[in-house]
Amino acid sequence: MNKYGAQAMRHWKTHAPERYRLIEKPTRFFTELGLEAQGQISELARRIETNRPLLLAKTPSSEQTYLQDVAYRMTALRIAEEVVMQQLAWVTDPSLPLDEARQEWNQTSPNDENLIMWAERMQDAPDLMPSTVDLEQKAKDWAVPLWFLEGMVEAEIPRRYLEEHQSLLAEAATIRFLREVH
Repeated sequence: MNKYGAQAMRHWKTHAPERYRLIEKPTRFFTELGLEAQGQISELARRIETNRPLLLAKTPSSEQTYLQDVAYRMTALRIAEEVVMQQLAWVTDPSLPLDEARQEWNQTSPNDENLIMWAERMQDAPDLMPSTVDLEQKAKDWAVPLWFLEGMVEAEIPRRYLEEHQSLLAEAATIRFLREVH
């Protein structure tokens, strides 16, 4: 069983014990789930790495160092792991009361740090700024207004901008949680 299968198995035992007990052959199930996750993660990480705008930014004349390249690849892998595991392996126990479900959601859902990292990436490479359609989708996914994302990218320090708009982010988190629960 690979690391993704093992992580999923531990997660299910902790957060969805009733569902875990219903699995006839847990080792086989999580071995297969881990292999599926690994394949999807590898594919998504490759797609992130070979994103067309990024290729334009990494011309031979660019100052891309080996360490920057490794850091970018690791970031792509971490993003892919988060996306795939969120969709494929992290489950919740439907019998949880709403307050416990919210607490679990807070622990397993993408956090505000992801928005900060995204804004910093956009600042470092403005030519990677997503299209209006992609930006609107990100705003919809995060349940924030479009102006918020644009302001975050334009802010001198994205983390400070995020802290200044903490009430908006708290409301957005509640909206995202309710979308997933219902």
